Amino acid sequence: MLAYMMLLSFAIISIGLAGIAATRHFIMIVVSVELMLLGSSLLAVSIFHYYAAGNIIILLLSIWAVAAIEVIVAVVLYRYMENEGLTLDVRKFSKLRD
Repeated sequence: MLAYMMLLSFAIISIGLAGIAATRHFIMIVVSVELMLLGSSLLAVSIFHYYAAGNIIILLLSIWAVAAIEVIVAVVLYRYMENEGLTLDVRKFSKLRD
């Protein structure tokens, strides 16, 4: 069972990494990072459950709290950029472009 959960976790992390590599839009990058955090959280919970046969609720709640804080920060940053009229295309942030 642990092997299947690890395979699923690595697949989710790979999808997030491919999403970061494929796009340069800010919102899609944040969603891809969120997918990577979801995969790593799933991996952490499954390993914790396999090796420590205890209560995993505390670990799960702490991971959810971190993910919720990340979403709040992303929404606040998005609203700030929209209100200031800044672009969400990260290619325009680069000073090294041609």
